[in-house]
Amino acid sequence: MVDAWDVMNEAALATIQMSVKPVHLNTVTSVDTAKEAWDALKVMFEARENAQLLRLMDELSSLKMGGDENIIKFASRAKMLRDELTMLSNPVDDNTLALVSWRGSRQSTGCSGRCWKTRTLSSSCRT
Repeated sequence: MVDAWDVMNEAALATIQMSVKPVHLNTVTSVDTAKEAWDALKVMFEARENAQLLRLMDELSSLKMGGDENIIKFASRAKMLRDELTMLSNPVDDNTLALVSWRGSRQSTGCSGRCWKTRTLSSSCRT
C-alpha cells in the first residue's frame, strides 16, 4: 500500500514540477510530496492575487479622467478595472462604478459637487 502511494506521489510531484514556470521551480522542488508542492503554489498565487486586488482597488479609488481623455475612454478604463476585479472574485457593482466615473469626470470639469448632493445636474457638470 505504501509503495503504491509513493509511486503516485512521485508521479504527481514530477507532473507539478514539469508544469510550473522556471521561476516557480524552486518552490516545488524544495518539498517532498505533491500536496506540499500544491499547497506552496496555492499560498504563492493567493498572495499574488491579493496584491493584484489591492492594486486594482487603489487604482479604482483614485481613478480620474485624464486631460486629453474623453468620457467614453474614461468610462472604458473604469469598466476594464471592474472586469479585472470581477475576475478576482471581487465584483464592483454598477452603482459604485457610476460614482467613481462621476467623481473622475467631475474633477476634470470643475464640478462643484452640488449636483451629487442635490441629485440634479448643475450646469458646470454638463461639460
